[in-house]
Amino acid sequence: MSQIIVNMLWLRPGQVGGSETYAVQLLEAISENPKAPPIELVLTPATRRTHQFLDKAFEINEQQHLPGRASRIFKENKLFRQVDRERIVHHLGGTIPKRENSAQKVVTVYDVQYREYPQYFSAAKRRYLDIAIQRTLQQAETVCVISEFCADSLENHYGYPKEKCKVIPPAFNPSVAHQTRKPDAKPFLLYPAVTWPHKSHKFLIKLLEQVPDLQLILTGGKGPAHKQVTRAIQRSPASDRITHLGQVDKQRLDSLYQQALCTVFPSQYEGFGQPIIEAMMRGCPVISSQCGALPETVGAGGITLPMNIDQWSETIRQIEEPDQRQLWVAAGHRRAADFSYKQTAEAQIAVYKELLSK
Repeated sequence: MSQIIVNMLWLRPGQVGGSETYAVQLLEAISENPKAPPIELVLTPATRRTHQFLDKAFEINEQQHLPGRASRIFKENKLFRQVDRERIVHHLGGTIPKRENSAQKVVTVYDVQYREYPQYFSAAKRRYLDIAIQRTLQQAETVCVISEFCADSLENHYGYPKEKCKVIPPAFNPSVAHQTRKPDAKPFLLYPAVTWPHKSHKFLIKLLEQVPDLQLILTGGKGPAHKQVTRAIQRSPASDRITHLGQVDKQRLDSLYQQALCTVFPSQYEGFGQPIIEAMMRGCPVISSQCGALPETVGAGGITLPMNIDQWSETIRQIEEPDQRQLWVAAGHRRAADFSYKQTAEAQIAVYKELLSK
């Protein structure tokens, strides 16, 4: 019997955005680390089908529940209520179930966006998160966060001491099959993001109207703002230069990163912003907003700008110059080298071992 249980019941493949990428890559990194202790994963059949490598690396406890948060929480409370103090339960979905148990609890918190942008959340969702996150911070032996910005947010909004947080950055695998960028291809900007309201897709539609010789390729699943984004594209004079591909597989996304003029990331809020580092690793310059964790994530590896269309269009024109673009490619590679599977896996394993030694 594994001493560590990782709760993955919150994960709905293709529907939870960056938290799925973070969780799956963290587990992949741990699976490749020879120092990793045995781990039991509690997950749904859908997650098991989508991420088949998990079967080979972990003990699997497959659990089905009816659609909806209430059904999932009921299942979590039932499953974990009798776990004893000798075991650790790591809740990778940001909150800990309501019912108390004696297990040692670890939680990974990705962001507290609902406090910064409450207009994007229903009143019921805001009330639920207020109760759930405050309860979670009280119950957890260890709170893991994905960035210093997230640790600051927990301190600012809930009074949770920043120094008590363990920063476990996202895991990135540098082994990418590199392609040569095609010089004769039509230049395009790339934005990989689910159509959530805070992702600011409409900003890029307006931006494209100022750079008439470029195309915009959007990838990512359909979020709550998808209809509004689609309508904005249809009404734009640049509509014939905007393509929304939806979700694409890893190989296609790798190719898009490597062929794009640059990755543009005008998000209003991020707990980290994983596509930033993905782009840098693949030799794609990055322009992002200055919101949330993005300045921390970008570092010296890319360009951060205020949400001003004129500044963005001028910067894109500079990146069109081959020498300038190559400078930002090199800067991105240097920044991306700060992240690895090994580093992230070792940080998370150290959290588990510290608790097991108590």
